[in-house]
Amino acid sequence: MNRSRYLFSALSFLSALVVVACSDAEKGSSGSSGSGPENGNAEALPCDVDKILSTKCQTCHGASPKFGAPFPLVDRSDLVAPAVSDPNKKVYELVAARARDTARPMPPPPTEPLTAAELAIFDQWIAAGMPAGKDTCVDPGGGGTIDPPTLSCTPDVLLAPSAPYVMPKDVQDQYMCYGVDVEIGQKRHLVGIVPRIDNSTIVHHILLFKADEASPSTPTPCNGGDIMGPLLAVWAPGGKATELPLEAGFPLEGTAHFTIQVHYSNIKGLDGQQDSTGFDVCTTTELRPNDAGIFALGTEDINIPPHGSLDVSCDYQFPRDMGAISVISVMPHMHTLGKHLSSNTVPTDGSEPSNLGLADPWNFDNQIWYDNDTILRGGDTVRTRCAWDNPGNRAVEFGERTQDEMCYNFVMYYPSQELESKVEDLTSPTEDVSCVTTK
Repeated sequence: MNRSRYLFSALSFLSALVVVACSDAEKGSSGSSGSGPENGNAEALPCDVDKILSTKCQTCHGASPKFGAPFPLVDRSDLVAPAVSDPNKKVYELVAARARDTARPMPPPPTEPLTAAELAIFDQWIAAGMPAGKDTCVDPGGGGTIDPPTLSCTPDVLLAPSAPYVMPKDVQDQYMCYGVDVEIGQKRHLVGIVPRIDNSTIVHHILLFKADEASPSTPTPCNGGDIMGPLLAVWAPGGKATELPLEAGFPLEGTAHFTIQVHYSNIKGLDGQQDSTGFDVCTTTELRPNDAGIFALGTEDINIPPHGSLDVSCDYQFPRDMGAISVISVMPHMHTLGKHLSSNTVPTDGSEPSNLGLADPWNFDNQIWYDNDTILRGGDTVRTRCAWDNPGNRAVEFGERTQDEMCYNFVMYYPSQELESKVEDLTSPTEDVSCVTTK
């Protein structure tokens, strides 16, 4: 595998995610409104606690948990039950801890974290012995169903497996990949991508790659090394559709190969679960003014000592003869030891630096494309910084396994230039990249 192909195969980093990433952008249908002792429910929650859980947690942790969530958070009995991950603790203890965890927060972005006032309400309820609610709660609006992501364009390409994946009940966590080949013929532009979730009970997240070659059309077990090509879209609960600006589209011509990776979670051991999740795609023969592209910033020169830390900053200067490019979105990426990743411009004209991506603190469980409108010009320098802490007994180096590490900031932009073929220069300490380690 050549170096640039390896780089993009590494984009399948999400193959190790096991924590549910849910937000209030797609609500579950199981809010606990209307419950109270007078309705015969002795486990009803106080209305202020009920509102917090309904608006911030029940997207996944509803009465019928979705997207791999292991338990509901609907009534008092749910909160005092032993935790699935640690039976020595109660669910409410983990909820209180994760709500304050800045590295692995619950709820994860884009849902807003619990406010200080909400945390105080929850803490006071716990301190009072978690009494049942006394009033009938009015629906706070958090437990209803919100329409899934949509596009302004009309999809004309369906990316789906040729047969559904049937998940064994004794398998808790599985990654399946399948390919779809689309005969494009004359050049078209891909301008929009929207997820199509078939079985929300077991689907955890999905990825879409523009692959270099065909893959089996039926779902097949896969891992990071199985996938090659630029990552076009990532979706996890709360995510949105991908829609390119009117100025650009991803070029497609001849036969387009796509690979879809689906992460399934069946912690509860449900039987008979099957799924045909995929993506709907908009393409057009009315070509946009520019082709879109993706490149990466960062370094592969990583060696984190055991029980130690590493903090590396790498400068890359764009070719002076490069025309101006417009950034559409960015996606920082590290693995589980990461603590900080940022990219900032150093413009040649002396203007203020621009943020080209920031993850501080780094959260391995929340990796998405972030909108960005930076303009990069020939001669501009981008400084990318990555920092890690390694509590383990062995040194950790660069690699695509979760127990290895990475330092990449992927940039979606237009107009497409020769940067894709120079991705090795953008990610390795060569004559074009200078890296400094902070002791």
